[in-house]
Amino acid sequence: FTMYRGRIRFTLPMMWTVAFMVTFTIGGMTGVLLAVPGADFVLHNSLFLIAHFHNVIIGGVLFGLFAAMNYWFPKAFGFKLEERWGKASFWCWVVGFYMAFMPLYVLGLMGMTRRMNHYANPAWQPYLIVAAVGAGIIALGIGFMLLQFVVSIRNRAENRDLTGDPWGGRTLEWATSSPAPFYNFAVLPKVEELDQFWADKEHKRAYPQHAHYDDIHMPRNTGAGVVMAAFGTVLGFAMVWHIWWLAAAGLLGMIGTFIVRAYDTDVDYYVPGAEVEKIERARLVPLNKLIENVGPASAGEKVA
Repeated sequence: FTMYRGRIRFTLPMMWTVAFMVTFTIGGMTGVLLAVPGADFVLHNSLFLIAHFHNVIIGGVLFGLFAAMNYWFPKAFGFKLEERWGKASFWCWVVGFYMAFMPLYVLGLMGMTRRMNHYANPAWQPYLIVAAVGAGIIALGIGFMLLQFVVSIRNRAENRDLTGDPWGGRTLEWATSSPAPFYNFAVLPKVEELDQFWADKEHKRAYPQHAHYDDIHMPRNTGAGVVMAAFGTVLGFAMVWHIWWLAAAGLLGMIGTFIVRAYDTDVDYYVPGAEVEKIERARLVPLNKLIENVGPASAGEKVA
């Protein structure tokens, strides 16, 4: 969250994170219940198990994934995901999830098993209707999320992350530009605090402009890992289906790629200090001017 004009404003990554923690906790507690032999004897193969499973998978995997996606997107691509449609997607996902799966806990306790092709118990009907409505709301949330990506890409110039620190981060990755330069840090950071970047911002030394930049030693890119992974996929497929000639080809391909890479001597290069200085000044000069022009009421919102 951020402070904006005296009010706490929850950002989209924080909203997804809170939803993840609450939902995953509920799923974990119902999992502990299913670990009790007596309860499991009654609830196994029921919709209670289905509700628990989705509680863990959606709350513990998807919600955490969505939090990370919104959080790291500007650092990876240079612009933030659009917040309006993101929040619409969030509320549809959360409301829809609880409407869709909480009734299944009740249905499981009422004796409804999974994988039924029909049912004749009218007492189950209201819960199933609520669950169906919840599934529809989740579908709406998926649609809003796709719309969020479309609108974000269309308006990427307006959502551009100029500071590299859109969330008011505390750790050093937010000290770089968004996306991060190919050499990461122009000058190796000096770490003296637990949250060094936060301390640097507090003491107004977060974006220093150095008088001199040294050459940076860099490894060259290579596709050897991707090629070995492709041969490994062939090897695994062939081993499963007992296609021995194909398995041998996959293994030899992996070994051959490794040997070729091992004898490659052109594996590194240097980025000239003049090029590093040009890249850094192009970012830091306008950034420091932006920070100076931001008033205290909106500093946390724009620059963090």
